[in-house]
Amino acid sequence: MSEQGGLGRTLARQLYIELWSVTIGTFVNGVLASSLVPRPLRLAGYRALGGRIHSGNIFPGLRVMGPLRNLEIGRRTFLNHGCYLETVGEIRIGEGCQFGPQVMIVTSHHDRLPDGTVSRAPRPRPVVIGDRVWVGARAQILPGVRVAPDVVIAAGAVVTRDCPVPGVYAGVPARLVQPEPTR
Repeated sequence: MSEQGGLGRTLARQLYIELWSVTIGTFVNGVLASSLVPRPLRLAGYRALGGRIHSGNIFPGLRVMGPLRNLEIGRRTFLNHGCYLETVGEIRIGEGCQFGPQVMIVTSHHDRLPDGTVSRAPRPRPVVIGDRVWVGARAQILPGVRVAPDVVIAAGAVVTRDCPVPGVYAGVPARLVQPEPTR
């Protein structure tokens, strides 16, 4: 019985995501992401649709896949052109962060089932990014990752695990390559 309840919730979640994509998602990713929409209007639109966004520094082309209520962006944070945020799970981005073009944050994970296949239903895993984090162009941050304040993620890096201490993380998978100097 509980298996059926879990399946029902999973299907309901998938249906919600699909409906969001063809309705509100079209407005968010088509109209608000347009270069014709001024930044103050873009910010007002994201907030009106449930986003907890405290920065107007979001350039055109942002793609949000999932409910805006799962997105929080701190003050003075900058998102460059073409970033992709999958908000199946919660994304919290701190204050004073800088994101290069086409940065991708993914929050859904697909579990392996007992029969060895991979579940088609996404399981949300939140991503938390601390204050003053710099993320280089086309870097990817995967589900469940926590990034400490004052971290730099190199362009093209794929972050698969937490970045617990300040410094520069680079590579695939990303690893600490330059610790922050002690003061």
